[in-house]
Amino acid sequence: MLNLAQPFPTRATVSEQVDGLRISIPSKWSWSLLFPAAWLCGWTVGGVAAGLSLFRRFSFFVCFWLVGWAVGEVVVGYMILYALGGREIIVANSETLTCRKQIFGLGWARSYRVVEMRNLRFQRAESASNRRIPSRIAFDYGAGTVGFAADLDETEAAQLLSRIRQRCAIPEASAPQQSGIKFWQPR
Repeated sequence: MLNLAQPFPTRATVSEQVDGLRISIPSKWSWSLLFPAAWLCGWTVGGVAAGLSLFRRFSFFVCFWLVGWAVGEVVVGYMILYALGGREIIVANSETLTCRKQIFGLGWARSYRVVEMRNLRFQRAESASNRRIPSRIAFDYGAGTVGFAADLDETEAAQLLSRIRQRCAIPEASAPQQSGIKFWQPR
């Protein structure tokens, strides 16, 4: 008997809505999140103990340490919550492309005018100066680059790119303009 492999499912859900093409991408979950979760438990116990000692005897060092503790709680808590209930929603229509990041339905959105966008493309993951930039869909917007749909497979990103291009008339990169200033003339 022939054992056929099933096609891989896509992470993104695409639907046509009244306001445009809606792409919903859930966050990636990994077993490696168990370490930050365990770390957060120990970090919380240490912070509560430091806070109680601060009430008994005031110390500038403990105050300073508690500020760092609070930052650690927020950053790691956000990371865990985004992995559990995070989602990126992209809405594309002929006028705007809106990217919304949310955790359990709460989040923030940013909209971009399609007429100002250039060079919609897939960017492979790269490492630059001690930080990893995940693969993503990106476009040039003014003097900067905007990225969304992080950690997508190249094949799935190509499918999403074709759907976005059907909805948004985003031109390819224009040729760089030549400066009129010349400091020397070659002979």
